[in-house]
Amino acid sequence: MKILIIPSWYPYPKKPYAGKFFIDQAKALSENSNWQFEILNWGQNEFQMQIRYPLSSIAKLFAYLKAKPSSRNFNSNLKELFIPHITWTSKLLSGNIKTLIKKMELIPKPDIIHSHVTFPAGFVAMLFAEKWKIPYIITEHSGPFPFPEFVSNNRISEKITLPLQKAAAVISVSRYLQKQILSTCLVKSIVIPNLIDTEFYKPVSISEKRRRFSFFSLSALIPAKGVLDLIEAFRLAVNKGMDADLYLGGSGYLAPKLRKLIIQYHLENRIHLLGYLTPQQALEQFNKCNCYILPSHIESFSMVLLEAMACGKPIIATDCGGPKDIITETTGVLIPPQKHDVMAIEMLKMANNSNKYNPDSIREWCLKNYSPHIICAQISRVYESITGS
Repeated sequence: MKILIIPSWYPYPKKPYAGKFFIDQAKALSENSNWQFEILNWGQNEFQMQIRYPLSSIAKLFAYLKAKPSSRNFNSNLKELFIPHITWTSKLLSGNIKTLIKKMELIPKPDIIHSHVTFPAGFVAMLFAEKWKIPYIITEHSGPFPFPEFVSNNRISEKITLPLQKAAAVISVSRYLQKQILSTCLVKSIVIPNLIDTEFYKPVSISEKRRRFSFFSLSALIPAKGVLDLIEAFRLAVNKGMDADLYLGGSGYLAPKLRKLIIQYHLENRIHLLGYLTPQQALEQFNKCNCYILPSHIESFSMVLLEAMACGKPIIATDCGGPKDIITETTGVLIPPQKHDVMAIEMLKMANNSNKYNPDSIREWCLKNYSPHIICAQISRVYESITGS
């Protein structure tokens, strides 16, 4: 059986980790089966024009003009198909996505298409599947669902509803997202979470020991990720006597405001802004910290929670959607979103009682539920139920 995987985001030299988890899942599927897989790279991020970034868009256009179709093998049964294509906002001519189909005519016909995120990948899968008369599935990851650009006058765009309704199967990465898809699009889906590379994310010995209890958080520095709530909660907890540090990784436009708050609250020696982190740098922080904290306002899933748990770390997370499936009494605690006073209380409790969490039990729970072979088996059963093979 041959499966064509179509992601909605894809890494490229300037953003080598954009959509990397789509490739990680494709590699895991190829390594846990004898089927043939191909993954489509049309330059989802690399050649996407954005009006608000004109200089960047011009550079992308020149890069596109030089790009040529090609392919490469990740392993013996996973091939990347590179078909460069210019795209733009979905509000104008469907983002030029429909014309991509003409360029894909040279791709050998697969038995099934597995797309990730309804637009653009699910939309492409729908058009391609109609042309080839084959089934396709969509794994939805979006949070919130659907993105605001696809809602107008309380109506959801057909770019979202049609691909979902015509799919042979729809997968949600969490029960929260499953409910959103059902309530907004009247489409039933099955829940299969994302997988985590448990060979990479694991406990490792760290030579540098921190003298204080430390929290770690990693996200884009934007309001929806709750980073302002986190700063306020940490300040309250310190004022109540908590002896701890906060290490905050990630970049974003709130960084200057966060720095001002840190100075204003005289927490320069307690809150450490780490900036953008590579996976290897993040792994080091996961292992150095005593507790991982996620303050988001909304998450359809949360890969960073799995990464922290694979390293054996307890979690404080907001009950903002996807984390409800992930956090148990064994792995951490859920708190209401946007309640920095409650967050402060839980940070104090964690700093004083983190030894009640067993690192081995946390990692074991992660392995049992999110290891590649576990998730790949669930996805494979969906393929088999659709194709009958």
